[in-house]
Amino acid sequence: MLLSNLDDLLVDIYYFLYKIHRKYFIYKKYRPFQVEDILTKEEQFLAVMIPAWQESSVIQAMLKNTLSSYNYVNYHIFVGCYPNDPATISEIEKIQRHHNNMHISILKSFGPTSKADCLNEIYKNIIAHEHKTQISFAGFILHDAEDIVHPLELKLYNHLIPRKDMVQIPVIPLERPWYDLTGGHYQDEFAENHIKELVVRESLTGHVPSAGVGTALSRQAMDIISQNQTIQPFDISNLTEDYDLALRLKKHNLSLIFARFKTSPNDIIATREFFPDTIATVIRQKSRWIMGIIFQGWRNQKWDGPLLMKYALFRDRKAIFTAQISIMAYFILVNILMVWFIEWLLPESYHFPPLVRRGEWLEYMLWGNFIFLLNRSLHRFYFTYQIYGTLTTVMSLPRQLWGNILNFMASLRAIYLYSCHIMFDMPLVWDKTEHMFPDSEQLVPYRKKLGEFLIHNKIIAVDNLHDALLFQKKNGGKIGQILIKMGYITEQQLSDTLTLQDE
Repeated sequence: MLLSNLDDLLVDIYYFLYKIHRKYFIYKKYRPFQVEDILTKEEQFLAVMIPAWQESSVIQAMLKNTLSSYNYVNYHIFVGCYPNDPATISEIEKIQRHHNNMHISILKSFGPTSKADCLNEIYKNIIAHEHKTQISFAGFILHDAEDIVHPLELKLYNHLIPRKDMVQIPVIPLERPWYDLTGGHYQDEFAENHIKELVVRESLTGHVPSAGVGTALSRQAMDIISQNQTIQPFDISNLTEDYDLALRLKKHNLSLIFARFKTSPNDIIATREFFPDTIATVIRQKSRWIMGIIFQGWRNQKWDGPLLMKYALFRDRKAIFTAQISIMAYFILVNILMVWFIEWLLPESYHFPPLVRRGEWLEYMLWGNFIFLLNRSLHRFYFTYQIYGTLTTVMSLPRQLWGNILNFMASLRAIYLYSCHIMFDMPLVWDKTEHMFPDSEQLVPYRKKLGEFLIHNKIIAVDNLHDALLFQKKNGGKIGQILIKMGYITEQQLSDTLTLQDE
């Protein structure tokens, strides 16, 4: 536990030194790019890839929200489906009738196969579409059937590609009720991982793991991993094809980046989604991650790369050990508390000798681990607060304890399944997670803003919105009324746009 804690402390220290260096040295010399920069760049054609198996309950709502949210014109959506899943195909066809940029890629084999297999078929159909229409896609974006996209997501990818070959934006779990420890523990893990861990990893190694959603790949990246369309780009034998993909891109010395871009103090370009909220589904999902990232990654990728890359792989793979150690510590703690309770209840009975004596090295080690535990809890508080605010942050400590138990159970399942795979040649299958999609009220905060609608429909220019936002910052007021007051739009244009925004 002490060694793992010291490892985490190194990452903590590096992160804060990195942030200080960026603030006082980099940003003083170079201006970070702004919203205006991504809005004004000429649009390239982008292809959005969505694998779907038995997603009839969410896919139509997801596609409707995506099509109405994107502040972008030159994009096409390709959804991969299976011939034995007519319900999902039917839901997509209802949307396809009204949108020329919607396409269905139906696999030849019955489902489910694997997410990688579905993505390969989608990619094959995209190439065929290019030959048919003479369109050339500059970027390929990965999403799942439950994702809530950010309106400016494609604008950000358009700005960074092709200078960057893979762009990963943050993934933010949608907030669960404060009492939901099972579904809510993802909030804390992703907050710390996608604010601190990925930033440190990119800085140290130039490698960023793909989350499988909110990932954009350049044309060059897809050409290289598919060997110019001669092989399948996604590894169908790997349970975490996204993690494997990023490692393969790094081996080709391509440029990978984690883009955490704020459009305003309270808005970040990210992919949002509901994560599982039952014990069984959490264990199933996390055991798949463990098998793919730790066991298959260890077996297939080994420990390739320079020393810092090996260190990053070690941080990924140590989880299989720390999950067991945490539960051992919980077990010992419960036993100690029981002994103390019995001794307090029966003071005249037998007393066990102390486990730790004053001045022994074990005492100092335990105090050190206790301080590190407080440090971890404070970090969880800090990073969770950055995204979710006070109430959610208060519950991060009990969620952390429960999350360790869930991770332990997932690790046991992963060890069992992978052992059966190695010893008895039992196949590893795509253990798909059941997906949820928010209702219309829950989607309101993530929909396209009024200013984005006005720019998208060419009613105002970016400079007009910038002037109005500066005025709002100084004087307050609603942005629509400010734009009218400044003479950029009329009352009728505001009314029509608000109607469109509410649809």
